[in-house]
Amino acid sequence: MEEIRCLLWLVMIFGAGNPRIWKALHRYHSPQKAVEILRKPETDADLHLPEHTLRRIRQTGEDKVDEMLERCEKLRLSILWYGDAAYPEQLLSIVNPPVLLFYQGDSSLLQNHLLLTIVGTRNPAEYSLRVEKTICHDLVQMGFVPVTGYAAGIDITANLCALEADKPSIALMGCGLDVAYPKSHVNLKYEIAKHGLILSEFLPGTSPAPANFPLRNRVLSGLSMGTFVIQAPVRSGALITAENAMEQGRDVFCIPPADIFDKRYMGVIKYLRDGAIPVFDSRDIVYAVSYTHLRAH
Repeated sequence: MEEIRCLLWLVMIFGAGNPRIWKALHRYHSPQKAVEILRKPETDADLHLPEHTLRRIRQTGEDKVDEMLERCEKLRLSILWYGDAAYPEQLLSIVNPPVLLFYQGDSSLLQNHLLLTIVGTRNPAEYSLRVEKTICHDLVQMGFVPVTGYAAGIDITANLCALEADKPSIALMGCGLDVAYPKSHVNLKYEIAKHGLILSEFLPGTSPAPANFPLRNRVLSGLSMGTFVIQAPVRSGALITAENAMEQGRDVFCIPPADIFDKRYMGVIKYLRDGAIPVFDSRDIVYAVSYTHLRAH
């Protein structure tokens, strides 16, 4: 089996984002060898695979891999893998990078572009939307490419800002690219793909299970030079992305609360205290990026 087919088999066995995939790749030094050993797990007594994984190994032959590849072709989905020259180099520096990314659109956006992850609540205040639209409009005109988790609210607003300016954006899904989610914006992702890029590490047909989104968020922050939090209450999923960004050594930007007593903004206060960059207009992001670029060179 060629490498991409072997990696697809591993994802079908273990599930997207499962660190066991990288453990197998490091242990056996190549996707082909990993597949060869895992198909005969009795040859390595230290594997200790759970029964549900052994069952999937028995049920997943090369014909199932062929079916998945045919499904991708019918859906017009392409696949990036970690050994591909087009695979985003910045992802290789994060913990447990995706071994495969399914995509539709312009994958060259992942290379040598100013990518900025934009996240926030699904229920933004009017103030937050006004601030986001103003800053996003400026940033896309300057060549920044918004990267979002394609959730309703703040995320999709960033994608819409780019579309309205006839500029590209990127949407990273927490489900299969063929799954109608969120239902309120089913067709918008195909507009994003025409002008930019949609991608996912999840197999086609994967439903948007709650466990998918924390996995998705490590990639969401890892793709970009920084994460921009517009509005987030204390338990917002957007803060998982911000936490990942800090752990990955990326910048975190936050809009200061319109009202310090408003619980809808309490999630950003911790990050502002911990050194996140407060954003009052687009220049705060531009200056930070320029400084980082100069320091790197």
